[in-house]
Amino acid sequence: MKTDALIAALAADTTPRPSPGARMMRVLPLAVALSLAALLAGWHVRPDLAATLSSVAVYKTAVPVALALSALWLARGLARPEARARREWALIGVLIAALALALVWGLAVTPAARIAEILDTPDYTNCLISVPTLAALPLAASLWALRAGAPLHPARAGAAAGLIAGGAGAAIYSLHCPHDHLMYFFPAYGVAMAAVTLAGALIGALLLRW
Repeated sequence: MKTDALIAALAADTTPRPSPGARMMRVLPLAVALSLAALLAGWHVRPDLAATLSSVAVYKTAVPVALALSALWLARGLARPEARARREWALIGVLIAALALALVWGLAVTPAARIAEILDTPDYTNCLISVPTLAALPLAASLWALRAGAPLHPARAGAAAGLIAGGAGAAIYSLHCPHDHLMYFFPAYGVAMAAVTLAGALIGALLLRW
């Protein structure tokens, strides 16, 4: 079905139905709450959590939250076939550019031997597994919500759903993780969030097409 025909069909259908945004606001908080409950049940919060959240190390939670919220705004825009979502894409671009600059700075000031030492811990593999695990419910919720729309680019909409979920999973896992170094964040949290984003794109390409 072509875009113009779909828009005409949607306009002719007067049956009330929740919008993708309304669906997201309904199911995402529940999905995130369940993932947080899973962290409390299967992992544990770090003992110095209060001090961490009041220090510069809060970035490890704040950055994934910012990515998830910006991706939520993008996903709601991409759910409409006529949307271009320029402002939403611009915000994502600014955040990614800022992270890229932080990564370049981190690589410049941290010797390679020190980076290898930082990553030489079983917690690194645990992060790569735990973040996608905690992101599974938010990803399913986001994709279900987007099914109520008609994204013109299903893979992009799925990627936005993946970034919502990856950011949520990373923010939740950060409440447990004891490693705060910037050069741990990018290889661990960055790779994990990218993997969930890619999974969202691949699933969305199949699930959200029309």
